[in-house]
Amino acid sequence: MLPIGADGSIYSSKAELDLDLPFIDYNFTSSFSEAEIMKSAIFLALTLYLVTFNVALHAKVIWAIQDEWPPYIIDSSEYNGIAHEIIAEAFSAQGYELKLTIKPWSRALREVATQRYDIALTVWKSSERLEYLYFSEPYLINSLVFVTLNGNSFDYHGLKSLEGKRIGVLRGYAYDDAFMNSNDFDRLDADNIATNIKKLKAGRIDALIADKMFFKWFIKNNNLEISDFQLVKQPLAENPLYIAISRDHPKKEHIIFVFNTGLKSLQETGRISVLLEQYE
Repeated sequence: MLPIGADGSIYSSKAELDLDLPFIDYNFTSSFSEAEIMKSAIFLALTLYLVTFNVALHAKVIWAIQDEWPPYIIDSSEYNGIAHEIIAEAFSAQGYELKLTIKPWSRALREVATQRYDIALTVWKSSERLEYLYFSEPYLINSLVFVTLNGNSFDYHGLKSLEGKRIGVLRGYAYDDAFMNSNDFDRLDADNIATNIKKLKAGRIDALIADKMFFKWFIKNNNLEISDFQLVKQPLAENPLYIAISRDHPKKEHIIFVFNTGLKSLQETGRISVLLEQYE
């Protein structure tokens, strides 16, 4: 078959067709200077880097908000707190970075609920919170214990065993409904643990309630002697700690899945036990 040109002309051979084709200079870069080519290449590389960096910056950061609650959350350059470290390592194991802002607790929950931040770090479940928060698997247990002066301890075996006692509680704390509604004992509230310790030493209350880890940390870091106190063996309650995210957050399931996956890895390797030893 004879070759046919683009205009329909018939040629006797392919060589004749090739001779009739217009010359095309495929070396189009010859019209640009070497400096211009280099400048364009650098610009393209920089653009790709910035796009990649920007995507990574926004896609791989978890924005958290939380109040300070030693030893779980510590606003210090030396220690971050046991909860902070567990959560940060769980996310890091999955390629995510945790960025934490310290704010009062009531504001922290509000900012998470309105999605200004992704997560809160130390949250207890409640029927009210389940309506607007989506929870992770638990990563620690809060043990709420009674604390008395040394020599004044008692055996706790239910609310009836508190009959006639004056119990120091913290204002705004989420105690069990049965505990708060009982008429068998008196609840005297205070704004902080330091005030309740002063009341205990002054004989104005018979016992105070505190998170076990928090109480030990407070005594150690405030020049007090743990031997002056006794912690009742049976706790009032043991509450699992969770991270929580707004139920309206578009990535709630993904973020919680990422955390749960990283947490499982820490649990299987024994890493959480190692971290706990640093705060006991």
